[in-house]
Amino acid sequence: MEFGPLMRRFLGRAWLLLCACGTTGWGQTDVVLRWVDEAGEPACQLDGAGHTLHISTWMDGVDQHAVQGADLVVDESGISAWNGADRGVYTLEALPWAWTLVVDDAGSRQGDTLTLVWPTRRPLKLRGNPASVVYPEGHPGARLAAFTQELEMAQDSLDLDQLVGLGLVGGGVGRTQAAQAALRSALDSAASWQAQRLESFAPHSLWGDLAYAQILEWRMGLGASASDTAFSAREASLDPRTWDQKLASPGWCSAWELKHETWWKPLEERRAPWRSWTATGQVDSLCQAMSWTQDEVHLAMWLGKSQPWSRWAEAWWDVRWRDQCMVADIRRLSDQTQAHLSSAQSWGDMRWMLPNGDLEPAWAGEGSWNVWLVTRDGSSAGDRELVLLRNWMANEAGPGVAWGVLSVDGDEQGLYATLKKRANVREQVRWVGRDPGWWDRLDVLGVPQVVVVRPDGQIQTHQAPLPSEGLFTAMRRWQKLAGSVRR
Repeated sequence: MEFGPLMRRFLGRAWLLLCACGTTGWGQTDVVLRWVDEAGEPACQLDGAGHTLHISTWMDGVDQHAVQGADLVVDESGISAWNGADRGVYTLEALPWAWTLVVDDAGSRQGDTLTLVWPTRRPLKLRGNPASVVYPEGHPGARLAAFTQELEMAQDSLDLDQLVGLGLVGGGVGRTQAAQAALRSALDSAASWQAQRLESFAPHSLWGDLAYAQILEWRMGLGASASDTAFSAREASLDPRTWDQKLASPGWCSAWELKHETWWKPLEERRAPWRSWTATGQVDSLCQAMSWTQDEVHLAMWLGKSQPWSRWAEAWWDVRWRDQCMVADIRRLSDQTQAHLSSAQSWGDMRWMLPNGDLEPAWAGEGSWNVWLVTRDGSSAGDRELVLLRNWMANEAGPGVAWGVLSVDGDEQGLYATLKKRANVREQVRWVGRDPGWWDRLDVLGVPQVVVVRPDGQIQTHQAPLPSEGLFTAMRRWQKLAGSVRR
């Protein structure tokens, strides 16, 4: 299933969606997952796959921050039951692969089984490589995939008219007018079949929102304006959802941005000082000028982080982040959650394994500078950096600096190989494995990686220079700055 540029921004972490099925109650669903390789054999039989699918919940459809929560255990036949899943968007991970699921009881059927496929292709990165999902016939996800293909085929037939009619390439006055007429005709003729396809999705549902956003993007890509009246009846229908339910829907967020992406242009034409209003947080002026509620103004500013005027949108949040409205509350919670995951305190939410096999609560360090080398068995670069770090600690670091190794090996065999590289049993090695919750807290971007913790227990950086690339110079600079602050 392919999406246009705007939808890909909203679904960028893993744009292959699937909808869970089988209703147990309002907003909850029983999900049956079948996890297989491309030959149809249980994926858990593959080397390195394991038996665990880690579930992360999307907090909103704007920033798409996902917070790792429960785990699903897959049996030997590749089946896992996820009972009572709440409506929402989820990312399931078994590193390095990820599958994104839309759980929505609207339009789902009892007993549907969704198939997650472990690819044979080589992953491009350590984490977040999108993998495919197979839906049963008649499933909302299958219908959206088919609808997406229809839109793509219809747009492919209009590629040249789109380029000429929208002025993206030259074509002369006559050719341009003919292309524009062809685009208008295509928009008019498509309205009926697009409306028919949209009716196959439950209104005001996660899947219905995605289908509607696809239509909006297609039509506006052919030159329709944000005020296109082809679907005015749908837009006029009462949406009973609260702001938190709307913001949990990536499709709803995408459609809202499509219709309001250039909200500021009429103000600029009237020479209204919208930039000043935005930067100084003048909510009343913006509400009056746009006929918006406070929540709508806050949503426009939140979405504005990705726009060319983002510096004014960021200034708005600096001023208005304490506002008591639903959108501000949701954005504030999202920001606070991400800030916590980036902090040393979040390590205390997790456990790691000691060399003797015991599990204990994790800690980042306190009272001294702590240098953590994130590595795994098989990383020749990690082995080289370990030797350099060990020598520096033994000969130059001096008092007040401690160090350790965080193993992201995928299994105990890899961990034991990493343990054998210790110079002595006093060297700290902690196994965090491939748990996405740990990778979130370490902000793992590659292996090897160095995380530095200050004596006050706060993270100095998750991506310090490697020992071979200037870590020790950076450490001396940070220690000097910390000493001058204390004085």
